[in-house]
Amino acid sequence: MNREIFIEKYQSYKLEESKVIEYLNTVITFEEFIGKDIDATNIRDIKEYAEYLISIKQNTYNNLVHIARYYYYINKSDLYIHMTKYFNSIGVFESILDRITIYESKAKQEEIIKNMKLPPFGLDSTVLPTYTKEFMDILNKHLPRNSCNKILSGNNHKIPKESFNKEKEFYKNSESLETYLKDRHNRKVVELQKHYDNNLVWFEQIITKEAIEYVKSNQEILSGVVKNKKLYVTKIPYDINNYLSEENDVLKRYYACHCSFVRENIKDEKEDISKEWCYCSGGFAKYPFEIILEQDLEVKLLKTPLDGDYVCRFEIDLSNIKYK
Repeated sequence: MNREIFIEKYQSYKLEESKVIEYLNTVITFEEFIGKDIDATNIRDIKEYAEYLISIKQNTYNNLVHIARYYYYINKSDLYIHMTKYFNSIGVFESILDRITIYESKAKQEEIIKNMKLPPFGLDSTVLPTYTKEFMDILNKHLPRNSCNKILSGNNHKIPKESFNKEKEFYKNSESLETYLKDRHNRKVVELQKHYDNNLVWFEQIITKEAIEYVKSNQEILSGVVKNKKLYVTKIPYDINNYLSEENDVLKRYYACHCSFVRENIKDEKEDISKEWCYCSGGFAKYPFEIILEQDLEVKLLKTPLDGDYVCRFEIDLSNIKYK
């Protein structure tokens, strides 16, 4: 591995030298296990190592995240993007279970939890739908539909509210919510253009000219549109370049879906997973606006690839919400 680039990047975080060495050693341990330089590894190697860590109960965030970051530093985008699937699923089930007491009783939460078997961190995404199917079956058995949807639609990725401080300021300085949304969309298009110009991965995406034009054509993507006191949000496809070129119905839906818990099931359809699972994605969609508007919001699932649609689309109710 290129130790110099790893050390240089980590030293820029102002970490203690002992921590830099500790994190470097997690990458070296991966190399020793797989028997090759990390620069020569592939997705199969990553999966094998993740399975090994699970087997020895060392499947921690710390034992994988520094490997992912190294791939990012050396522009191994496909390997970095693969590893983001592990991190996108961490803590989500646990967060949903924690939210049960908000809308139901502690006793109901305990009744549900005792029947749950949660997936270990680092599990391959091809296996996750089985856990999701069981998870949803248990929730649906014990909870009324409306309550279940509200429980699912939280900030289950634990995104810090401070992440949206700049957006709050943009909204504060806007004439109206509609003006803010237009400005937000324009800023996001500029952000994508910068990633394209500098050949940088944007979250889990490789950005192309076609991707930028697709986002530019629909303000609902990476922003939103207000109609009749409803805010409409459409998620950007997960693998946008394959999505735009794909003609096969199933694969197009597969490339649209972001969710590690169900995405593989769109292809193989091994499990009959309730589409209401996607209220979890609805929680992700509404959370930034809850922070910006400083109010709790209700979300409604309109479209999901899990139910045969080509996009994830949500409606956020603003009818009883104060906004400019």
